[in-house]
This record gives sequence, C-alpha cells and structure tokens, in this order.
Amino acid sequence: MERGANHPTVPGVTTAGSSPPNRRIACGEWLGLAGLGALTYYFLATSWLKWPEPLVDFGRELYIPWRLANGAVMYRDADDFYGPLSQYLNAAVFRLFGPGLLVLVAANLLVFAAILVLIYVLFRRAWGVIAAVTSASVFVAVFGFSQLTRGNYNYATPYAHEATHGFLICLLLVLVLDRWLDRPTPPRSFVSGALFGLAAVSKPEIMLAAGLVTCAAAGLGVLRRRSVPWRLVALWALGAVLPTGAFWIYFSRYLPWADSLSLTCRAWLNVVGSKRFVSDVIQSSFLGIDQPWAHLREHALCTTAALMLVAGIAGLAKLAARIGREAARVALWALLLLSCGWLAWGVIDWMEIGRCLLGLTLAYICIEGAIVCGRLGAPPGPALEIRRLLLAILAAGLMARMLLYGRVYQFGFYQAALAALLVSAVLVGELPSRLNADRTTRAVVVAAGLLLLGIGAARLAAYSQALLRAKTFQVGAGLDRFYAFPTSVEPTAELVGLVSEELRHAPPGSTLLVLPEGEMINYLARMPSPVPPFFFFSAATSGGREGEIVRQLSERHPDYVVVISRDLREYGVARYGESYGQGRGILEWVAAHYRPASIYGGSPVDINQRGAVILAWRG
Repeated sequence: MERGANHPTVPGVTTAGSSPPNRRIACGEWLGLAGLGALTYYFLATSWLKWPEPLVDFGRELYIPWRLANGAVMYRDADDFYGPLSQYLNAAVFRLFGPGLLVLVAANLLVFAAILVLIYVLFRRAWGVIAAVTSASVFVAVFGFSQLTRGNYNYATPYAHEATHGFLICLLLVLVLDRWLDRPTPPRSFVSGALFGLAAVSKPEIMLAAGLVTCAAAGLGVLRRRSVPWRLVALWALGAVLPTGAFWIYFSRYLPWADSLSLTCRAWLNVVGSKRFVSDVIQSSFLGIDQPWAHLREHALCTTAALMLVAGIAGLAKLAARIGREAARVALWALLLLSCGWLAWGVIDWMEIGRCLLGLTLAYICIEGAIVCGRLGAPPGPALEIRRLLLAILAAGLMARMLLYGRVYQFGFYQAALAALLVSAVLVGELPSRLNADRTTRAVVVAAGLLLLGIGAARLAAYSQALLRAKTFQVGAGLDRFYAFPTSVEPTAELVGLVSEELRHAPPGSTLLVLPEGEMINYLARMPSPVPPFFFFSAATSGGREGEIVRQLSERHPDYVVVISRDLREYGVARYGESYGQGRGILEWVAAHYRPASIYGGSPVDINQRGAVILAWRG
C-alpha cells in the first residue's frame, strides 16, 4: 500500500506521497507554531515557581541527586522506588551547575521542550498540521504546568523524573521504530534496543509501554517482511542490555554483584518480584482495583458516551451534507456547533474525562489494527495507519497504571496525556477525512472538534489558574525559592520553611531524620539522612522492615529528628505511630534518645492539628 493512498485531502493534513504543502498552508503552520509558543509562554509564566509541593515527592527529586552529586551511592545511601537512570542524570546536572531547584527546573524545561517537539513531529506525520497543533496545544494547556490537584504533577517539577524522562524515551522510541519499519537498518535496530534498555532502568509503566510498542513494531515488521534478520535482533538485544549492564558494573564497585543487579533492575522487580509496593492500599486505588466493578462500569459508561458523541458529530455532519437546501444545511451545521459548545461548557465533566480515554484508545487500536493488518504486505510502508497504531499502543501502555481509574489529573499528566492527544488528533485530523464528504462538511467537523477541545482545555486551565494564583507563600531562597499555599489555606509550607531555616544554622555535617517523610527539609537544610529510606510508613516499615530501620538508626543515629504533620489516611494510616509497622517503633526509639529543641504549631501526629517538632540528640 502506498502511504496516504485512499485518503481524501483535508485542509492542513499532509500525507506521505501527496503534493508538497503550498505557501498558504505553510504560512498557516507557522501561525499555529507561533500560537503554540505563545500558549507555552503563558502557562509557564503564570505557573512560575508554583509547581512543587513543599513536603512530599519533589523533595526526594532534589535530595537524591544532591546526595549523589556529593559522592553518595544510590540505594545504599539514598533509596528510591525506581531505576537509577533519572537520579544519576540529575546528579550530573547538579555536579555541573551546582544544586538548586531552578537548576533542575531548567533541565526539566529542556526535557519538556523535547517532548513537545516530538509530539508535534509524530502527530504531524500521523494526522497532519491541524491535528499536530491542536494536540500539542492540549498538551501544554492541560498537562504541561497545570495544578489540577496538589503540586508535583507537571513537567517543571515532576513527582518522579522517571515519568518525564521515560515519556521522552517512549516518544523517541516510536520515532525510531517508525523509521525502522520503513527501513530496518542495523543502527536503527541498535538505537531502538538502547531506548528500550533506558526504559528498563526508569519506571515500570515506562518499561511496559516501551515493551508493548516494541513488540507491536516487531510483529508488524515480521508480517511485512516475513522475517527479521538475526543480526538486527542481536543488535537490538545488545542495545537493550547496555544500560542495565552499565549500572550493574557501576553498583558492583560498592555492593555485591547479586545486590547490584537486583538494584539496577529495581524499576520492574518491585512489580514482578515483590508485593511490597503493589499490595499497598494506595497502589490499589491508583489502579482502580480497590473497587474494580464500580470503576469498570464508570469507564464503560463514559467510553460509550464519548463514542456516541463522536458518532453524533459524524452523523449530523453527513446528514447536513446530503441536504439540498443550503439554508437547512447551514442550520444543521449551526446546530451541531451549538450542541458541541453546550455539551463542552455545561454537561461534560472535564475533570473526569480521563475515564473514557483508555476505552477510546483500545477501540481505536482495534479499528486501526484491523486496517493495518488488512493492508500489510504492499510496498512501500510504513503506512500512515502504522504510525497511528504505534502511537495508540504507546498511549494504552502508558495508562496501564490507571487501568480502572483513568484521570487527567495526578499521574495523568504523563500517563493519560498521550491518550488525550490521540483522541484530539482523531477528532480534528482523522474523523473529517473518514467521512468522505465535501470540503465544507469536513471543515465543520474540524470546527466541532476544536470547539469541544478548546472549551474543555480552557475549563481545566481555569481551574488550574485559580489554584496557582492562591500560591503566594515563599519557601526557600535563591535557586531553591518556590511558592506554595499560605497558612490560611494549608500551613505545611510555613512549617517546612520555619524548620528548614532553623536547621540551616545547625553545625556543619549534622544529619537529619524527618518523620514520617520530608526530604524537602533535608535538602533545604542541606542535611543528609543517615539511613537510605525516604519515608517511614506503609511499605517502608511494614513486614518487619521498621525493626531494621530502628537498628540502622541505632548504629548511625541522626543529630536531629523532625516530626512534621503528614496526612496518611490515603495509605490506611489514621495516625502516624498508631501501631508497629506504621512508625510506632521508630517514634518510641526517638522518644528514648532525643529531647525537644523547637516546637511549631500543634501536635504533628494528631490529624486534627498541624505542627512540627525539632528534636536534638540527648548525647
């Protein structure tokens, strides 16, 4: 099959093999790119320094690379859930430019820019200019720097850099595999293997998504060419094992070989080789398996409603095209646009739109897969549909961690982002061409899709902007300065600021333990923890692990301990220290060896109060 064959031309959609874009279309694309740049600047400027949470998640992303840049060894001195790739990349940034939140933000914005460029390039190649500009705009407005829930779920200060780095790796992998399917050369085989290998030392869902899209490309390659030379398979395998092998060799300098290998593979061993994290109450809720049938029913209903909406747009547009009287046709088109506007503004709950994304993506994979399998074997390839299919498979793979609880907020900033962009591209870049209607009808369908997406993105952005405007309290200073909610909204930021500022005056070389978690304080005070764990509840302390932590603290006691308020009810913990395995043993050890030095606010272990206590070693 020739690429682009049997597809009618749509304004702004360029398929391979079609005539080059004229000057008018090129000018329109430049205008679209300029608008995309302006949109990016607006959302970056209005969210500036308001991205992180003051206590959880992003503090780890600052603390670990700071420790590694100063000679610590990951997992031995500073623990983490995921693979070692991202933390060592960030450590290299800190080693080159010095530690600082803004230093890491600058590096993250380069990653964001690379992701945005790849999204534009991939979606332009698969669906055309209008779809590429639209999808990239949705990505910036909804997922880039938004505050749809608490901070850390954005591309400036992500809760885990493995998420953003991994997303970039997956997009690069699709680009390389697309070219590999066109011409499977040794360098492309090696690079695709190396990208999969990088995914394997990042995050489990990243590795899964990369594996799914790699398997899909390999299967398509076999179907197209009947076989793939073993030389190419060997080169892919070499590239795939190199990242793991390199980290294995590095860690073996400090730890036994077997331990080094298991730590290097932590990204996926935590999932397939242990129930330590996946059995957590909170992990079950993230997946939606805490209430599987209720979530499944919600997803089915939302997906059905979304499919009906798409069918309604296509049906009304086709019906209007068949009406002979121009006035009636225009009236029906107007009704279509007004209906889309009314639904987008007053009916659709955009905050919960993620519940239909996986279902829509899977439906699209089935349709596109049937098209691709029906057209394989004809040169020159890869077909336009193959690019679309690879992106759809990647989108579905990234949503695996929210299997029954799809959402655009929280982890959705990267897990659901590609699925949302896929739906956007299909609405404005593919659905119009599938109708085989006249130019005006296709333009109306594009307008309907843009109206839906524009209003939806605007409503989500408005909610985000309202939360961002409320962040006025400064935490930290200089390169570590950021803004959080003031005490009248949430006192955590003030507590973190007060405690960190006092501890900065501690004697040089002092160590600090923050309970139940708070590596942001360790980082801002520049005080390392004497033990590897970065939190001290749930999976870190259950199953007898709390006793091991107490033993480590007895051998390497911290000079200071901070106990700060942290609501743990989502982890099934009503009060920190309520039982052994949930901090009680650690708190008893602290009470026996430390004295209060400073008290801020109320009791930090009472869920109805907010406070922090600094305790000093009795000596």
